Amino acid sequence: MHSLGNSIRKGWYSLVANPETARRQWAGQYWQDADGFRNISCAKCPKLDEKLKICRIPFGTPLRKCVVAGIEAHLHEAKGKNILELGFGRFSLAKNLVTRSGGIWTGVEPHQPKDKKPEIGRGGYGHTEDIPFADETFDMVFGIQTLEHWGQKCTGAAMAPSEYEACFDEILRVLKPGGTIYLDAPIHFHGNEMFIMGDIERIKNHFPGDQWRNLVVERWRYDYQPLERYAPYAKLYEEWEEEITSYSGEEVEKVKQNPIWLLTISAEKRIP
Repeated sequence: MHSLGNSIRKGWYSLVANPETARRQWAGQYWQDADGFRNISCAKCPKLDEKLKICRIPFGTPLRKCVVAGIEAHLHEAKGKNILELGFGRFSLAKNLVTRSGGIWTGVEPHQPKDKKPEIGRGGYGHTEDIPFADETFDMVFGIQTLEHWGQKCTGAAMAPSEYEACFDEILRVLKPGGTIYLDAPIHFHGNEMFIMGDIERIKNHFPGDQWRNLVVERWRYDYQPLERYAPYAKLYEEWEEEITSYSGEEVEKVKQNPIWLLTISAEKRIP
């Protein structure tokens, strides 16, 4: 996953990202509605090479491939929008799609130097619990593989866990009425215990109806065939033991039998 060749393919993919190509590829209905979710099965995903039975995204784990597909599906159209990314890291695909489609990208990242102040149109230091922008600044706020870490105990010496309520209060504050949010997180992988356990109702409780509307919850790779199963593995379990405190050992053992999949959430801030 961290080979030089993989890194080169990842960088090149982001470098040549084209919003128009993504728009065409994701124009149809690529999901199936089931049990209150949108299921994006591998069999019906536009990224599937049906002949070779492989994902066309040329780098990353099965989970990372879904992250990339979700970014393309949701962030290829940003014309005229002021958009904030939470925890932008080093992967620039989302930023490139936003800016190349006519949006203004701004980012906050807790691992940036604290003296690097973010401004509209560029990234800098900041975190979700204290977003350094004025009320109702952004048309959209998104976070890629960050939601599961806000309330994570296993953060080492880097920072203390954030409170989810405080984080969502900040997002609502800087988001314009009618503005949108897009977040993704792995299920049965790592992060806060509710994501490890796949407790979707607990996760959805952070999007109350008096604050958000048009909530859409997607399951990517929940139905993974004809591709390979991507399951939890022993290296994860040490972190699970520290992170999981609200669920029984029996429940945890059952989760170990489930495949890893990607959750995405989108919603609109209610207009008063």
